[in-house]
Amino acid sequence: MGTLVPHDFALGSLSVTERMVVSALLDGTTDGWHILPDVSVVLDGHHQIDIVVAHPRDGIGIIEVKGFCPRLIQGTWHDDHGPCATQPTAQLTRNRFGLRAILRSVSEDLESLQVAAALAFPRANGISGDLPPDLTDAQLIFSGDLADIQDAVDQMMSAQWQVPIHDSCFEAIIRRLRPTAEFHFDARSRARNAYRRLDEISATQTRSLEGLDANRRVYVTGGAGTGKTRLAAAWAARAARRDERVLFVCFNEPLAEQLRDACPERDNLSVGAFFPTVLHLEGMPALEIPADASTEFWAQRAVGHLHTHWPEITAAFDTIVVDEAQDFSPAWLAQLASLLDPDGERRMLMVGDSDQDLHWRGFVPPSTDDGWVRCELVNNTRNTFEIARLLRRHLGGPPAPVGGPESHVIDYFPVTDHHSATAEVHAALRRWFDDGGADPNSIVVATLTSAMRDRLRSETPGDMVLVAWEHRGGSGDSSGDGSGDGSDGAQRRVVCETVRRLKGTEVDHVVLVAPDSDPDDPVDDTLLYVGVSRAVLGLTVIAHPDIGARLGLTGPA
Repeated sequence: MGTLVPHDFALGSLSVTERMVVSALLDGTTDGWHILPDVSVVLDGHHQIDIVVAHPRDGIGIIEVKGFCPRLIQGTWHDDHGPCATQPTAQLTRNRFGLRAILRSVSEDLESLQVAAALAFPRANGISGDLPPDLTDAQLIFSGDLADIQDAVDQMMSAQWQVPIHDSCFEAIIRRLRPTAEFHFDARSRARNAYRRLDEISATQTRSLEGLDANRRVYVTGGAGTGKTRLAAAWAARAARRDERVLFVCFNEPLAEQLRDACPERDNLSVGAFFPTVLHLEGMPALEIPADASTEFWAQRAVGHLHTHWPEITAAFDTIVVDEAQDFSPAWLAQLASLLDPDGERRMLMVGDSDQDLHWRGFVPPSTDDGWVRCELVNNTRNTFEIARLLRRHLGGPPAPVGGPESHVIDYFPVTDHHSATAEVHAALRRWFDDGGADPNSIVVATLTSAMRDRLRSETPGDMVLVAWEHRGGSGDSSGDGSGDGSDGAQRRVVCETVRRLKGTEVDHVVLVAPDSDPDDPVDDTLLYVGVSRAVLGLTVIAHPDIGARLGLTGPA
């Protein structure tokens, strides 16, 4: 959805045909496109440019809107009454080059700025007569183009060589054209706007499914980022507000922490990861958990303890909500169902995605033949547009919604060994910190293997430290217990975890590290899918060229 500048511009002040084009631009372009209607400029006198469109990556363009069906007769433009008093191409040329001169004077960094231009005829399906030599088809927008206005704008911009505009220069351009508008263009404001838009889209998509909790057995599926966790949290909160006893569980602790943040604090609502939660239910005997508990401990000792003592649990619930259900074995789900009070509501509500099954515990989506209501979430409402498109094109992800916000960046750096991967990770983090001003808490480094994760954690330079999820936040020593002597207080602490550990979470920026490639044992697409889909705003891929090719990425020139 395009960004109107100023946001409260009175569209009613425009002509009908101008409103048609501006409305199409607002509805059909991504949020990186800034739409400025009715711009006043001083050239050889005061002139009005019908619409200025501006994008920090794709450049500046103007659109002059005409309300007639055009005819060209011997090189002269005619409207319904005869030759046009002001020839459209002459007006377009004057405004285009006049605006270019004005904007180039804003900053020395804009001395190479170009301005693209197009004529829009929203009441016409085409033009009769031959185009003049100074106008191309890419510079014409007709009524049929309004339905796909993004393509029309892309064609207009491609007809003129463009260079990216630095954030500070872009803000200066908008301020020059709209001096009274409140406008800020920096990473933080762009992030806030992107999250706000994604939140609106997600709320719209999931709201209609919240009422499914009137049923006793519900399973909703959807790809990464389609709003499953949002829906599950809404179910849990609704049940808690009805004074039901609610258990809301997922498998991994990073996701559980996000679930706790998303849910209200209520005595009748228990939220957490599966093992820590059920091991502390009333009636379950205590299990001593070693500080360095391994995967084998949880898979054998903890599972055995639960199997032996499950019948001793005295806690009971009216509603149980399971997020990322594909992470659970059928036995665990059956054990959870046994906690439903037979005299209560007996609701079992689950969301999941079989395409993100990284643990292979035998999960099978429940069948309607067994009384389950099933539904699907379709659009990706987590990832910004370019990241969602990468997932869609190369990893079979769900489609991005029309008008979704743009991604800040997608970078790719090819590597073929762990040493060069480590160096590129350090360089990428410094770019995010020094150039982008990113908060360390807004970045995660995601690896496909624990070996790569451990190497990155052990080889970080002095000004940053890569840590486990539990030790994230702020600066300090890698122990995360605040016991450092203060000498490392300037360190930036960044989470570095495997993709499996991060599944279900989301973060502003992801650095995905995958330097290994074996033709006889290729990386599973599921791992790449889960890793990429954690990124909301920005993605940096540091990977073997084989993996870069699978993601449709090319290295820096």
